Amino acid sequence: MRKILLTLAFAAGLSLFAPIDAPAAPANGSAIPGAVATNPLVQQARLFCYNRYSGRFLHWGSCGRRYVRHYYHPRVYCMNRRTHRFLHWGHC
Repeated sequence: MRKILLTLAFAAGLSLFAPIDAPAAPANGSAIPGAVATNPLVQQARLFCYNRYSGRFLHWGSCGRRYVRHYYHPRVYCMNRRTHRFLHWGHC
């Protein structure tokens, strides 16, 4: 009931404050082709794909599924043999 009352109040407010002399399309449609014509100042937009985590540009075009070959190598790290402390990532 509360939603219905709020919706009716909103619709009444719109009808009260809407401009009376709002422009409308002409009946014969003569001005419509001029309004639909392309604006020379607007450039065509190009899609580009970017990495969502880093924000870096990847390639032009959509980010649809692309065939990417993944090589999963185990991560190698270097460790001190005496103290067994981690030194750095990669081979020693």
